[in-house]
Amino acid sequence: MSLGINPRIVNEPRLRAMMAQRGIDAILLRGVTNTKYLSGFFHNGGDHDGSAGHRPFVVLYCLDPARPPAFIVPSVDLHLAITSSWIEDVRAYATAEFHTDLDVPLYPDFESAARAVLHERQIQGMTIGTEGSQLSRGFAEFLESLLDGNRIVDISRDIALVRMVKTDEETHRIRRAIDWTVAAHESFRAAIRPGVTDRELYAVAARRMIDEGSEGHQFIFVGTGPTRFAANARFPTGQAIRSGDFLRVDMGASCLGYSADFVRSYYLGQSSERARDVWRWLCDVEMEVALSIKPGDTGGEIFERGHRAISRHINKFPREFIGHGIGLIQNEEPRMCRDNRVPIEPGTVYCVEFSAYLDDGARPHVEDMYLITETGVEMLTRNCPRDLIVPI
Repeated sequence: MSLGINPRIVNEPRLRAMMAQRGIDAILLRGVTNTKYLSGFFHNGGDHDGSAGHRPFVVLYCLDPARPPAFIVPSVDLHLAITSSWIEDVRAYATAEFHTDLDVPLYPDFESAARAVLHERQIQGMTIGTEGSQLSRGFAEFLESLLDGNRIVDISRDIALVRMVKTDEETHRIRRAIDWTVAAHESFRAAIRPGVTDRELYAVAARRMIDEGSEGHQFIFVGTGPTRFAANARFPTGQAIRSGDFLRVDMGASCLGYSADFVRSYYLGQSSERARDVWRWLCDVEMEVALSIKPGDTGGEIFERGHRAISRHINKFPREFIGHGIGLIQNEEPRMCRDNRVPIEPGTVYCVEFSAYLDDGARPHVEDMYLITETGVEMLTRNCPRDLIVPI
């Protein structure tokens, strides 16, 4: 029985509606993101690099409630999976550990565990959804053998669209991550002064996230000096900040697997008039577009609206997208690019962002997070100031 460390995050009504619409009897998922979403257990992916690895975590979920869901995990993760997941049938196969502190039998390998689960639920002659082209070739071929006698269909796109609309638990985690990230931006901004390095600013932001309650930062990208043009400067350079320098910071604290993602830009002490004009245009257009979004607008329509708005001020707008959904990963549907026909729906948390390049090599960039509801749009990051100039 689950101890409920992690409440259920999966949007089960939406998942079941998708399965019914597509005529899918069961889904069998292995991908790291999707198995976390279905099970509620934030595992390490089965390998040190967080990929699917050689120790898979797999969820079976059936449309028929008489066939309960099952979660197959490596034995080393069995106890934590049982206490973390809402799924009551958690099976383990012997790998990394050949016995655990629990008095339960272990399957000798993943295949035997999977075959037992499928046999008990009489999975035969059904339509089974898998992650299709997202699976490794080897595992896809293994599934064909494992699910012989069933029809296999690719639902990787469908699962992404299920995840797009957030449950109350998901939105709660995102809101907490945003609050902690707003605090980290505050500490970052307050620490900007002549002589401080980008590495020191990185550390200030990371410490504030932890102090606020985050289990860690999902990412902190600081662009300044030799990386002032960069969209994602992952590694600090040790550059010391001087009067008049530009800084861009994109960061997100993490709350139980969900993170924030928003950007602010700064000049220390002074900037050119052009930089101030561009910053004002970016901020104004971002809010104009973000607050105009309505349920049913597609990613492509939102992009075109944003491109027209920013093109009133800036020639050669560089970006191929102006926003994206956010959830278990930083870039989910709806991706706001020209060709995307996915309609946005109430319950979607999304980011809208605009940036431009200046003659001095800087890349001012603003990004905020929003929630669309049946009645309007809520700006989730409204408490993070947008002042461009940091006084000395």
